[in-house]
Amino acid sequence: MAFAGALSSSARLGPFRLAGQRLTPRVTCVGAGANARSFSLLVLRSARSSNRWSERLALTTRNITQQASETPTVLSTPAEGNAVTTASNASAPPEAVPADASTDVLSGVADAVTTHLPAALQYGDLAAMGLVGWTPAGLVRWSLELINVTTSMPWFWTIVAGSLLWKALLFPITVKSLRNSSRLLPLQPHILKMQKEMEVARKSGDKLAMQRAALKIRKLYSDAGVSMGATALVPFVQIPVTLGMFFGVKKMCELPVPQLKDSGVSILPDLTTPDPYMALPVLLCAAVNMQISVGAAELNLTERPEMGHIMNGLRLLSIAGIWVMSAFPSGLMVSLLTTSAATTVQSWLLQQPRVRTALDIPTVPREAQGRLPSPMETVEYVISKYRAKLEEAKAQAAANARKAGKR
Repeated sequence: MAFAGALSSSARLGPFRLAGQRLTPRVTCVGAGANARSFSLLVLRSARSSNRWSERLALTTRNITQQASETPTVLSTPAEGNAVTTASNASAPPEAVPADASTDVLSGVADAVTTHLPAALQYGDLAAMGLVGWTPAGLVRWSLELINVTTSMPWFWTIVAGSLLWKALLFPITVKSLRNSSRLLPLQPHILKMQKEMEVARKSGDKLAMQRAALKIRKLYSDAGVSMGATALVPFVQIPVTLGMFFGVKKMCELPVPQLKDSGVSILPDLTTPDPYMALPVLLCAAVNMQISVGAAELNLTERPEMGHIMNGLRLLSIAGIWVMSAFPSGLMVSLLTTSAATTVQSWLLQQPRVRTALDIPTVPREAQGRLPSPMETVEYVISKYRAKLEEAKAQAAANARKAGKR
């Protein structure tokens, strides 16, 4: 109010801008000179302070604009959001995928699998484990190592191939044995007669009669073109090989050889453990029964009926042995099953007339071929044999009592 009273006239300020430009107020003063000069100084100071305020306002406005540009735009409708997203995806370049990404993943998987698999068997590994030697079992293991390292076959097929290999090595001996038995088959009645004479001479202590009976049997063999030494030698070759195959594979599975844990067959992955489904023991039982049935045609069951009952006993043992064989390692069961199946096929082939003619094996007449007795016939045979033994024991006891009474 004092300042207004000092002025004798009115003052007008013209318009000015606050956009960061220097303010130039237009002032018109009407009144005394001293008062006009004081008012001019006040206006100048006010203009300077207004310049500083406008600069701060411009900086603040610029900061707000930058933050607003960085803040994501909130869309009003989902349709607008989808349109903007599609446009941004279309405009953005595709993300670059490293060229070696898939290769790195595959190599990592391969490394993980390889670290869990045992190293492949090499020559001399079984010898370093003490599994190779000059015994039948040691030779069998050496042959399996040779097959596996040479062919790189999985161990399942290595055991199958090894079993077939040893069966093939015994084939000439099998043919020789079959040829001899076929030639002696018509002479069985005479041979049995001579053998009974030898038994009577042995019990009586008549050594001369024993020698005469032995010479007659040898002459029968010679006339048939059969060597007694070769006939007796056949079991001494077959039995060691069969036992060597059994114990050779069994020890490899029980040690175990690490490579046997990966059989290469999905249905039987580990050859060192028993078959959890018991399929192999059941299959082996069926194969053994089939082998006995097919091989019975080569037996002289007319002159030696006890052989048929022995075969029935083996059938019964094969059924009871399923539970025993269920504890065997799978690798051993594969070997036994392969050998039994190969023996059955071999016996069937060697009974064919064309094959026998090609191998110089005499053909056995159909009426002379053996037929296995039924299970009831075997039971009756066992009972009759038991009763006969009892009667014989009673007769022997009575004879001993009479001798003691005479003394």
